[in-house]
Parts: sequence; C-alpha cells; structure tokens
Amino acid sequence: MSSVSSLLDSSYTTDTSTTTSSSTTDLGKEAFLQLLLTQLTYQDPLDPMDDQDFVAQLAQFSSLEQLTNISTGITELNENVLENQMFSAVQFIGKTIRASGESIQLEEGEASTIHYTIETDAETVLANVLDEDGNVVRTVDLGGMNAGEYDFVWDGMDSDGNVMDDGVYTVTIMTQDADGNAGVASTEIEGKVTGVESSDGTYYLRVGDVLVAFSNITEIVDEDEVATDEATS
Repeated sequence: MSSVSSLLDSSYTTDTSTTTSSSTTDLGKEAFLQLLLTQLTYQDPLDPMDDQDFVAQLAQFSSLEQLTNISTGITELNENVLENQMFSAVQFIGKTIRASGESIQLEEGEASTIHYTIETDAETVLANVLDEDGNVVRTVDLGGMNAGEYDFVWDGMDSDGNVMDDGVYTVTIMTQDADGNAGVASTEIEGKVTGVESSDGTYYLRVGDVLVAFSNITEIVDEDEVATDEATS
C-alpha cells in the first residue's frame, strides 16, 4: 500500500506542476481524481488506505481549488473595476471640471488658469512656474494677501521676458506669514475634458495635455457659470 501511496504523491506532484505550467485548472482536477480512483482501485483489501492520508489528500486538493477560485475571482473583479472606470470616464467628456493639481497648459502663448487657496493671511505670496524638467522659468511676486481663494494666470514668459514654448508646466504658490513661517497654498486646475487615457491599468481624464485622476476631481463646473465668467473676463 505504501508503494501505491508513494506513486500517488509523486504523480500528483508531477500533474500539479504540469497543470501550473499549462495554467489549466480542469486538468489538475481530472488528474487528481484519476489518481485517487486508481489508488482506491488497487488498494489492498486486507490493508486499506489510511483514513488520515485519504483525508489529508482531499484537504490538499480542496485548498488548491479554493486558492485557484480566489485568484480567478480577483482577476474578474479587477476587470470589472477597469470597465466601470472606463464607463465613468467617458461620461465626463465635454464637461468642465475642477481638480486638485498644479499642472497648467501653455498654448500659443496663453496659459490655463490655476486656482489657489491661502489658509492664513500672508505677507508674501510667490508663484513659481516650472517646466517639465522641474526648472523654475519664472517667479511672480503676488505681494501680500488675506486668507481666501484666488486665481493666477501666467503670461507665458520666462524671467527674461522670452515667450516659452507650448507645453505643460507646473505652478506652485509659496506663502510666508508675518512671523516668517513658510507654506504652500493648495492649488486646483480647471478645464474641459477632451478625452480619456489609460495608463498602468488606470483611466485618466485628459484636460488639454494634462491628465487628471478621478480621485483629484473636486467639482463639475456648471456650464452657465463658465459662460458668465468668460463674458465678464
């Protein structure tokens, strides 16, 4: 009986590795059941298979099957999440949104607006514009400001008055209060969603050349409000 049990163990190991390499779950089940039936068929009636060994082998197969089912379930869940993300992303196309972020787009010398919030009164507020390599191309002194919400629109020029190339830039708003404490204002971008892009399994909204993650969206701007702002600007 021990020789049959050894044969089962070695054959099961072989079939399991074969199944793993071929990634076919059904083959693993069929191979196990075939070996189990073979063991039961050829066992010695005078020396039947040990109950503990039998139960242990069944438990081993059950654990393997459960792990396989869990892995399959997670894969299907991830696929459903991605499908839902894509469906949700498409609904934003054509809508104007606001989202936390520091990226602005410069196109034909005109830069998109950056919104920023100063939490406490500041004696000095500086707007730093950085290119895609992280180099500061312009620093604008905005003076002192009270706590509140403000807008900043870069004129598209560097510190020497040269018009910068079109592209995506970063704006950081630095503050300093009366006690000399430095801070960074929170910033938001605003624009119309023109498309959807997938990167590393995650969908992003495209606002011009700027990619916006769903988690960064703070508001869907009313179109009438946008039209009023454009008319008064």
